[in-house]
Amino acid sequence: MRPELMNGVFKLLFLFILITGVNLMSLNAQTLPGVGGITKYSLDNGMTVLLERNDSSPVVAVNVWVKTGSACEEEGEYGLAHVHEHMLFKGTEKRRVGEIAGMVEAGGGDINAFTSFDETVYYIVSARRFLPMALDVLSDVMENSAFDPTELEKELEVVQEEIRRGEDSPSRVISQKLFSTAYSVHPYGRPIIGTKQSVGSFTRDGILDFYRKWYSPDNMILVVVGDFDPERIKGSVAKTFGKIKKRKTPACELPPEPEQKRTRTFVIGRDVSTGYFSFAFHTPPASHADTPVLDVISGILGTGESSRLYRKLKEQNGTVNDIYAYAYSLKESGLFVVGGVFDPGKVKKASKEIIAEIELIKNELAGAEELARAKTNIERDFIRAKETMQGQARKLGYFEIETGDYSYEQLYLERVSSVTSEDVMRVARKYLIGKNLTAGVLLPKDKTKEVERDLKKALVFPGSTSKKEKKKGPVPQAEFKKYKLSSGVRVLLKRNPAVPLFSVHAVFLGGLRYEDESTNGISNFMAEMFTRGTSSRSAEDIATQIEGLGGTVDGFSGKNSVGVTLSALSENFEGAMDIFSDVILNPSFSDEEMERGRREILAALERQKDNLTGKTVRNFLSTLFLSHPYRFNVLGTEENVSGFTSTDVSRFYEKVIRPENMVISVAGDIDTEKTLGVLEKLFGGMKKGGFKKIRPPRESALSSARENIEFEREKAQTHIIAGFHAPGFRSQDRYAFEVLNTVLSGQGGRLFIELRDKKSLAYAVTSFYVPGMEGGYFGVYIGTAPQKEKEALGAIREQLRLVLNGVGEQELERAKNYIVGSFEIGLQRNSAQASTVGFDELYGIGTYEYRKFPEKILAVTVDDVARVARKYINPGAAAVAILRPE
Repeated sequence: MRPELMNGVFKLLFLFILITGVNLMSLNAQTLPGVGGITKYSLDNGMTVLLERNDSSPVVAVNVWVKTGSACEEEGEYGLAHVHEHMLFKGTEKRRVGEIAGMVEAGGGDINAFTSFDETVYYIVSARRFLPMALDVLSDVMENSAFDPTELEKELEVVQEEIRRGEDSPSRVISQKLFSTAYSVHPYGRPIIGTKQSVGSFTRDGILDFYRKWYSPDNMILVVVGDFDPERIKGSVAKTFGKIKKRKTPACELPPEPEQKRTRTFVIGRDVSTGYFSFAFHTPPASHADTPVLDVISGILGTGESSRLYRKLKEQNGTVNDIYAYAYSLKESGLFVVGGVFDPGKVKKASKEIIAEIELIKNELAGAEELARAKTNIERDFIRAKETMQGQARKLGYFEIETGDYSYEQLYLERVSSVTSEDVMRVARKYLIGKNLTAGVLLPKDKTKEVERDLKKALVFPGSTSKKEKKKGPVPQAEFKKYKLSSGVRVLLKRNPAVPLFSVHAVFLGGLRYEDESTNGISNFMAEMFTRGTSSRSAEDIATQIEGLGGTVDGFSGKNSVGVTLSALSENFEGAMDIFSDVILNPSFSDEEMERGRREILAALERQKDNLTGKTVRNFLSTLFLSHPYRFNVLGTEENVSGFTSTDVSRFYEKVIRPENMVISVAGDIDTEKTLGVLEKLFGGMKKGGFKKIRPPRESALSSARENIEFEREKAQTHIIAGFHAPGFRSQDRYAFEVLNTVLSGQGGRLFIELRDKKSLAYAVTSFYVPGMEGGYFGVYIGTAPQKEKEALGAIREQLRLVLNGVGEQELERAKNYIVGSFEIGLQRNSAQASTVGFDELYGIGTYEYRKFPEKILAVTVDDVARVARKYINPGAAAVAILRPE
C-alpha cells in the first residue's frame, strides 16, 4: 500500500457480501453491508458513484477522483495534472476567484486537492448540513472551471514557488531522484509537479485541451461518506454531477518499464547537516497477489520500534538516526522502499547492515510473533480509517482507482491474514534482489567524494540458502464523565463504540514552561525515555508487546505539558493499559538507554537545521519572547542534551510526575465502570504531594520593531515571519482572535487571495495563532523568491494594517463557520477527543469548555474582531524573522 494510506486509512469492519438486483433511477446499483452500507452505481453520463453512510459524527466527506494523474501526461505536458489541482478552485463560469474556498470555509468545511501518478483528487469535508453545497461546488468545478488567463499566470508562478520549495527539502530531493533513477522509461519516474522548464512553457490553450480531454464524467469517481441518507442524496447527485456532459475519454497507454538488470546508485551533494538514504526494489501493481505479502514484509522490517531494521540499525548498532520501510503500490507497479537518516560517515556500514537484514528475511523463516504483529498493525491501520469520513472516502477511492474494485479490501485483508512465513521468504526472494535495487544517498557536499564507489561495494547480495525457522448502526453521542482517583489523579472517560479502538492521554504540566536556559530540553528528554525501558520491561519488550496488541504508546513534550499517549484495539484494553502505566510509573532511565535517547535527540536537532520553515519559526519565537521560556526550542540545545544525566532526568521526573499534576482522559470503545476500576488499580496508589506550579512572567507587547535576519547557503527561497504577542488559553479575547486569524489564513483568507492569488508572491502563505498559558503568539508566514522579499514583507504589513480597520460581515461569517466546522471535523478521532478534554482540564480552561467553544466562536462580532486587532496588532512594532539565501 501507499505509505500515506497505510498510516490509518484502511479497515474492513465487516466482510462485504454482494447484493444484486437493485435497480434505482434507471441505474444499476449494488449495496453491500458495512457501516450503513456501501452503494455503488453509475450515472447515465458514465460517472461512478460510491456512497457510504456513517453517522458516528455529524460530518460528510465528498471526493471526486479523476482517473488521470501525472502518468498520463505527454511530452510538453509534464506537471499539467498538478496545475489543474491548483486551478479548478480558482473560479468557474458562475463563481469568482476566491469565492469557492470562501463558500466552503463559510460553511465550516475544508476544501483541498492532491495529485498522484494515477489520479487527481478533489475533496470537501464539511458539517453534514452543507452536503448539498459540497456536491454543487465540486460538480461545478469539474465541468465549468474558468481558467482565467490572469489567474492562470499567477498560479503558474505559485507552482514555480512550490518547485523551489521542494528544492530546499532534502526528503523531496532524494525521493524524486529515487523515482527518476528506478524508472528509466515509465512516467512514474517524472516529478508529479513538473519542472521549472515544463511549467514555464504552459499555455492556457494547452491546459484547456488537457481539461477537456480527461475531465469527463466517465473518467471520474464520486465518493461520499458520512452522516446522510444514501437514498435521499441520490437525487442531489443526479441534479449536480448527473448534468455534466460526457466526452469520450481516450485510453491512457503507458510504456512498460523494462526489467532492471543491475543495481543502480546515485549520490547527491547538498548543503545539509545530516545524511539521507533511500533504497527501492521494483514491485508489482497494487492489485497483485504479492502486494499484501510485501506489506507484511515492510511491517516486519521497518514499521514500528519493534521492527528488525529499527532494532538492529538504530537501537543496537546506532548506525542510523531513523529508518523505515514501506511498500508503495500503484496501479501499474510499485516500489518497496527502505529509507531514513544517518551520519554521513556511515554510508558503507548502513548499506551493508540493511542488505544483511534483507538477506536474513530471505533465508530464515519469519517468527510467528513478528508475523502476527505485522498483520495486527495492518489491521489496526484499517480500523483507524473508520474514525474519519475523509479516511474512509480516501480508502474507497484508492481501491476503486488502483484495483478497479473498492471492495478489493476484503480480498486484500483475507490475503494479509493468510500470509505465512513461507510466503514472506518466497516474495522477499522474488523482489528484494540486487539487480532489482536502486539505492541513493543525499549528503553534505564535502562528504560525497568516493561515496558512490563505497555504496556500490556495500550493495552486494550473497547467495541464498534455506534455513529452518527460529523458535520463538447510528452511535449515540456520549459525553465525558469526570472522576478522581484515590491519589488525586483527575480522570475523564467517554464511551464511543463506533470502532473497536480506544485512546488514552496522560498529561502533566511541564514542557518549556518548567525549563530555563540550563535545563532547556529536559522535559523532551524525559518524554523520550518513557518508552525506553522500565524496571520490568526493556525498550524492546515495550515495543514488541504494544505492537502485538495492535497499539502504540509514545511520550511527548511541548511548550506547556508533557505526557504519554496510548492507542490500541479495545479487545486488548487491560494488557495495553498495563504497559501504559508501567512506562509512566516505572521508567528506568538506564545509562545505556539514556545514550540511545541522547543520540536520537541530537540527530533530531541536526535534522531541524534542514527544515527552513521550522528554523524561521524558532527564530521568530526567540525574537518575540526575550524572557519567557516559549523562546526555547522544545528539543533543547545540543550542549544541554549532550550533558543531561540520568540523575538530572530523574529529578525532573520527580518534580512533575505527581498525581495532583496528572489528568488521564480515555475515549473509545470502553466499559467506563471497568476502565475506572483499572485506572484506580494502576494509578490510585501514586504518592501525593511535592508538586509546585510554575508561573513564568508574562511579557508585554512590543513597543518597537525587532528583527532577526539569518542566511542559509545554496537555498532557493526566503522565509519570513512577522508577528506579535496574542491572547492566552484563558483569555476571553481568544475567540475573537481565532476569528481574526482565520479571516487572514486559509484558501479563502485575505493573505492567500491577496499575496498568492493576486500577487503570486508565494506558494505557501498563511497566518497562525498559538494560545499559551501566559499569553500566546500570532504570526504571518510566507516563503517567497529572494527577489520578492521586500515586496512580500511590505504586502504582509499592508494586510496587517488593513485588518485594523475591521472585517466585513461576509468574511466574518466564513471564518466563524470554518472554525466551528474544522473543530467538529477534528474531533472525529478518539485520540483528538481525549487530548482536547485532557489539556482543557490540565490548563484550567474547563473540562467541558470544548462544548461551549463553537457557540463562543459563533457569538463573535465584527466589533470584537476590530477590538482584538487593535489591542494586539501593531504593524510598526512586529517581531520579524527572515531566513535568506546567501
